[in-house]
Amino acid sequence: MYRDLQKRAGVLAILASGVFAATSTGPCAQIAKSYASNQDPNVSADLALGCLMSMPFDSKAAVTWIDEYTKYLQFQSDLEILENSPATYPSTNVDLLGGLQSIRTKAISGTYKSQYQFDESIQDLITSANDGHLWVDTCSTSAFVFYTDVGGIASISADGSSPPSLYVGVDAVRLAKGLTAPMSPLAYINNIGAAQALESLSVYQNLQDPDARYNAMVNNLVIDGQGNSLGGLFAQDTVWRGAEFYNFTFANGTSQQYTVQAQIRNPAQPFNFTDGNELYTFICTSTQSSTTTSKRSTVVARVDTSSSTPSAPALYPVPVMKEAYNTIVGYYPDDAGLEDVAVLGVPTFETSGSNLPDDVLYNFAITAEWFVQNATQKDGKKKIIIDMQNNGGGVVVSGYALLSVFFPNETIYSGTRFRAHEAMDFIGTIFNYGNNSDNSTVSRYGLAVNALVQPDQTSTFQNWDEVYGPYTEAGIPVSALMAEFNFADEANPVSNPINIDGEGGELNARTPPFAPENIIILTDGRCSSTCTVFVDHMVSKGVKTVAVGGRPRAGVMQAIGGVKGSEVLGLTDVESMATTAASLLADSISSGSPILGDKNQARFSEVNPIPLTKFPMPISGSINYLNTYTAYDDTTPTQFTYEAANCHIFYTAETLYKPSTTWALAANSTWGSAQCVGGIQANTDLGEYDENNETTTSTSSGLSTALGLLLALGSGLS
Repeated sequence: MYRDLQKRAGVLAILASGVFAATSTGPCAQIAKSYASNQDPNVSADLALGCLMSMPFDSKAAVTWIDEYTKYLQFQSDLEILENSPATYPSTNVDLLGGLQSIRTKAISGTYKSQYQFDESIQDLITSANDGHLWVDTCSTSAFVFYTDVGGIASISADGSSPPSLYVGVDAVRLAKGLTAPMSPLAYINNIGAAQALESLSVYQNLQDPDARYNAMVNNLVIDGQGNSLGGLFAQDTVWRGAEFYNFTFANGTSQQYTVQAQIRNPAQPFNFTDGNELYTFICTSTQSSTTTSKRSTVVARVDTSSSTPSAPALYPVPVMKEAYNTIVGYYPDDAGLEDVAVLGVPTFETSGSNLPDDVLYNFAITAEWFVQNATQKDGKKKIIIDMQNNGGGVVVSGYALLSVFFPNETIYSGTRFRAHEAMDFIGTIFNYGNNSDNSTVSRYGLAVNALVQPDQTSTFQNWDEVYGPYTEAGIPVSALMAEFNFADEANPVSNPINIDGEGGELNARTPPFAPENIIILTDGRCSSTCTVFVDHMVSKGVKTVAVGGRPRAGVMQAIGGVKGSEVLGLTDVESMATTAASLLADSISSGSPILGDKNQARFSEVNPIPLTKFPMPISGSINYLNTYTAYDDTTPTQFTYEAANCHIFYTAETLYKPSTTWALAANSTWGSAQCVGGIQANTDLGEYDENNETTTSTSSGLSTALGLLLALGSGLS
């Protein structure tokens, strides 16, 4: 697998060498001069790349950085199965720890001539896991954002079932408006089939499903259900770096060239670096506290919630009911044939943080309950569509709260495991010694044995050894199976909106408001994190799923294409666990009653992560902390199970300016006579990924094909 990553890095090097050349004043100096004269943060991509490539490389610092980051990566929950995944897993296998060691060897041998080359190797390795909970940002990648001036690409089907074509943004808008101005589908990008090119470029996305990654590259959802303006990632930072421009060839024979641009990531900070050495000193020798918000996630123009509550989402119908911050919105569609259908828009489970008031989590649950109650008991709605397009997850309690609205008479199942490794064993041992479990940090990370329960919500654990194991499941050394929450713990205020043993929260519902067959969950495959937990539970009850968009081919598509882990920890969270354990151990030593013996104290110091501020170069990131399991399979993490949607449909031109059109397409394909292009309902086999029945379950060959296309894309640029 790592050889494939080396090929990708080679492609980047080929592109870079063909795009920029050294200048007498140096690229960094040219950028500084331009910025000083007009304060414009936009620069040409080749100039930005030249500046980055001129940064020096400190081999010793890089090796230390890798050694310390490896300690943090041990907390990633699925390292072993990620290296040897099931045949049906649609992404590539990757040996993350082995890959880091390969990069370390190259750092020692002098292979890297620039900090940027080293950082790109790290980024390519971690990104290849296609895990939305796993990311890392390195110092040189914080300097610039890369983007194109394409203005977005849309994938449009004539009727939702015929194969879609790609249109650049301006033509897509014309098509959506029914204009007759000359327009033509996009046929080639740098002489590669346009759809193939986008699919190859999408390997950089943090989604495990190729159809979800393809949807992330295009711009079919202009405004999401929360009112956020979205942009397809082809036009943003994740477009393949090293390219000076992209040549678009259209079906009618015309062509257009689009330039790749760079932008100073922090325009508020004057760019006054005369060379790569000065830039390196400024961004790579400071280890200030770093954020845990990924710079590599989808770029979204978020609704400002700092001063007032936002209005209802643009382009959508007038809502019947909504939570103040649009975390959940209820509609009654006016399409013919949908008179008895309600729609619940759930664009996010982010119900805390981001300038949100403390009561949003509670109001999220109550709004859902009131909407469903009014729809069924007052307004005669018999069916419901839950629109979860672009739902990237959020607070898992909100997912469980929403589940309890639809199935209030059943106890919620949650099964999770963390990866077992030396540092985790030491931390858990220290946390559960004496009265240490009363420590707030211990409670925060769910490692206090006396507060843990098993998935049946009744059985408990006797001691840390019983929790830790280690046990081996799917090749991973893991903990015992634990419930993510003790739902009967009334001391936990965030559990109040959640069904407890058959009681349905505020409204005390006792029976499901809709029959499972009368519920559709609509996704674009980008459902991630808490969204996947909610959807998996709903599907287990018999609820149907409809996946929209994806690659332009008939066949199955997953409704859940994002990360299925149930808990993400920022590196700052792992740091907090590690430093708290070290502090508690130090206190015990000072008191004369050490928790660990001398030998284990020494080993703990070796494997325990150091504070992030002690890294030789800045770092920020996160890991997937907990694997999720289902009641019918407590051995294989759900991340590695392929779950085809009941129905697969495509976007139409109308959905660009009227997103509610997708609701009618989903309803007619599930409850009406319209056809699905694939899925369980269409009796599509798992392997039928396109019209030629070519599967994508082969891990290494799939990436090799993608890398070959990337090389072809790059060869036509300079």
